[in-house]
Amino acid sequence: MTEHEQVAEMIRQKEREPIALEPGKTALLIVDVQRYFARPDLDFGQLFQRLAPGATDGYFQRVNSTVLPNIRHLQNCFRSLGLPVVFCVAGARMQDGSDLPCWLKDFDNVGLQLLGRRTTPVMNDDDWQVEDSIAPLPGELVINKSSSGALSSTNLDQTLHNLGITSLAVCGLTTAVCVGLTARQTADRGFRVVIVSDACTEMSQEMHDAALLSFSHVFGQVRPTQELMSFLDSAHPASRSVEVTYSSAAS
Repeated sequence: MTEHEQVAEMIRQKEREPIALEPGKTALLIVDVQRYFARPDLDFGQLFQRLAPGATDGYFQRVNSTVLPNIRHLQNCFRSLGLPVVFCVAGARMQDGSDLPCWLKDFDNVGLQLLGRRTTPVMNDDDWQVEDSIAPLPGELVINKSSSGALSSTNLDQTLHNLGITSLAVCGLTTAVCVGLTARQTADRGFRVVIVSDACTEMSQEMHDAALLSFSHVFGQVRPTQELMSFLDSAHPASRSVEVTYSSAAS
């Protein structure tokens, strides 16, 4: 057995443990599932198409066939149980993007070179909005961030604590970047965190798998949609039955 195989087996043993969330104090945190990241005709997809034609074909296929349907199922579950659904979205607050960190300014410079425009969405623009099929309901929190990890540029930590939340189910786009970093940051602040493995994706399956493996090594747990929903539903026996049909394709 190789070194990596030994580590992977150790993590598989850890993942056999029961889900560690507090069911009545768990929120669904949906990260960056915006039109910008979900539609291939917008600047995110167009920029990568110019950099490496075809590189995002699989990504957008997984977003639409697996990630979005599973997020809808999670929303139905959490809402039916009266648990919070919180959205974090990425966008510049300044029209010129001057409030962005250096790495996003660099990304914008690539957009200027290849597409003739900055590519990071500006808060409240059309492509900044949450993807229509999983849009927030009235009263649900939508928190804008100008960073990868949500805790770096928002009051999400304080807001969750004020809501009495101790546990998070994190999903969205993309696994190795904003989803993974937000999950790590919240775990480091004392929240119990599960990344929902088939409700997020990455540019490649290998990147997705590596990000999940790294997170589950020490920070929290990784579980598929059906298992998480069944756990929450069983912990609320007085609630009405929630929808448990889900998309099982690998993300």
